[in-house]
Amino acid sequence: MTSSLDSVLPDDIVSSNVDITTATTGSGSPARPASEANAMIGRVTVFLFLNVFNICGNSFTLVTIRMTPRLWTKTNYILASMLVSNVMLAVFVLW
Repeated sequence: MTSSLDSVLPDDIVSSNVDITTATTGSGSPARPASEANAMIGRVTVFLFLNVFNICGNSFTLVTIRMTPRLWTKTNYILASMLVSNVMLAVFVLW
């Protein structure tokens, strides 16, 4: 005996109506396609590289100003304060 649902929706139609965009992960959020995940990994990699480059470059400039007495001018003190601020921001953004 068949139900009325079987006569309206055959098995091949029911199985082909699965929408993968509404599939969820274990956390209840929508699943992302692989291309979006790869794009996210790329963006995070570039962001981390630039952040590390920022920290290293600013730290090098700070050490250079600190170790060279000839560079202890008012202008470089202002520059050093901006470098310290930039390094602190980069460290907090990494967290």
